[in-house]
This record gives sequence, structure tokens and C-alpha cells, in this order.
Amino acid sequence: MKTLLVLTDFSEAATHAAKYAAILAKQLKAARILLFNKLQSITSIPSSPLVVNKSHEAKEEALTHLKRLANELKFLKHTDTELIYLAKAGNLDDLTNDLVNKHQVDYVVMGLTGKSKLEQTLIGSNTIQIAKTVSRPLLIIPESAKLLPITKIASVMDLVDTKQAQTISNLLNPLYLYNQLELYVLSHEGEGLPLQTLHNHNFTAVKDKLNRYNPKYYSISEIDIVKEVLAFAKSHNISLIVHIEKKRNFFESLFLTDITERMAYVTHIPLLLVKQ
Repeated sequence: MKTLLVLTDFSEAATHAAKYAAILAKQLKAARILLFNKLQSITSIPSSPLVVNKSHEAKEEALTHLKRLANELKFLKHTDTELIYLAKAGNLDDLTNDLVNKHQVDYVVMGLTGKSKLEQTLIGSNTIQIAKTVSRPLLIIPESAKLLPITKIASVMDLVDTKQAQTISNLLNPLYLYNQLELYVLSHEGEGLPLQTLHNHNFTAVKDKLNRYNPKYYSISEIDIVKEVLAFAKSHNISLIVHIEKKRNFFESLFLTDITERMAYVTHIPLLLVKQ
């Protein structure tokens, strides 16, 4: 039973992400898609009749847009997937995590535009902020991403980190149940050692966890990891990049790594950000 939470501001980028989520819901045979719009804050005296009226009108307008979007998605989703839509004012981070907990959300989906620098700044900043605070995997959909099912997945991994391998396995299991998938594991060459020399107990455990997916292993040696991962994804027709953020302390968690933020901004392929 899977639930996808789609955050939308009704922009073209957000609508594109919602369509992608509907196709993913079909792959996952998801139970529901929850469409959510955060209402714009109205700056005035909160209790005044004018503000109350404007707030009511804003919510009604948002619900109308959400209903229209839900109707548009009906033709893309799995027939048994329930479509729910909500609109509420407040802090986007808090609202998102409240919805995640209340509706037992498995994936949060957001769009990312490839248009003007201003749009990249506005939409991108919201996406990056959610990536820092959301407690579930965040699926970022670039506006240029193709609306196709996931068939090939690439992930950068530490080949001696069994927790990362378990994280990947947990993510792939729901898709693997109903689909034919190809997994590509990318790894750094440790201290100049080629990939095939990394034989130790942890590496064996990692391979055992991923063995059912018949992964293909590749090494990364470039200094610019983001550039190489995206080049690999393009040349191998990858349909989803999975990036795992390692667990960090409270102060470190206030900032995403440079690699994660750069990947989110420049990728043309759907990117799944996961906290280990």
C-alpha cells in the first residue's frame, strides 16, 4: 500500500511532476495520490473580514485547480489509485511533514523547472528546502523529464556500506515486484584501487543485498561526480537517479551536500533523494 504526496503550485513544472507521479503510481500499484497546494499567505490583519474573505476565496480557487488537476491525472494513474486533494496555509516544511505522518506517505514528489533563472531560484529553493527537512524520499522531476515508466536506475554507492545497500533494496522492492528493472551501481575507485579488487566481508554483504536485482557495477574516477553521473545516465538511458544522503548530525543536516544540491539543480533525469 503506497501513497505519493505531490506538492503543486499549479506551474507547468509542478503539473509535469504530478503527471509523472501518476505514471509512477501505476508502476507501484499505489493506493493513493495526495495532491497538495500550500495557500499563499495574505499579509494583513488576520481577523479582519476582508482577509477572511480573501483567504476563503484563495482556498476555493486552489481547490478548483486541484480538482482540475486530479481529473487530468485520472487517465494516467492505475485504475485503483485514489486521488485526494487538499489546500492549506502555513509553513511548507511543517505542512509537508504533517501530511507525510498523517497519510503515511512513502514518496514526496516535486517539480523543478528548467526555464528562467528567476523560476529556477523560486521553485528550486522550495525543492531544496523540502529536501533538507522532509522525512521521506523526495522525488524531484525536472520539467524536461520524459513521462515514461522507470526501467533503468543508477545510484552512487559506497560498496562497503551495507546500510546504503539496504536503503537501495528497500526502495527497489516495490517497483521490482511488478516491473523489469535494471540497476547500475556507481562507485568511487578507492585510493586508486580498481573496482574488482574491493573484496572484503562488507562488499560481499552489499552484493548479497543487491543480488536479486542483477546489478551492473561501474567505477567513477572523475573529480566532478555530478558531471560524470549525469553523463553516465545520459549514455545508458537511465530513467531514475537515486542519491543517498548519509546521516549527519543536527548542524550538518541544516545543509545539503554540494553534490546533492548541484545534482538537483542540473539533472534532466528524475532524481530520488533519500536520507540514509
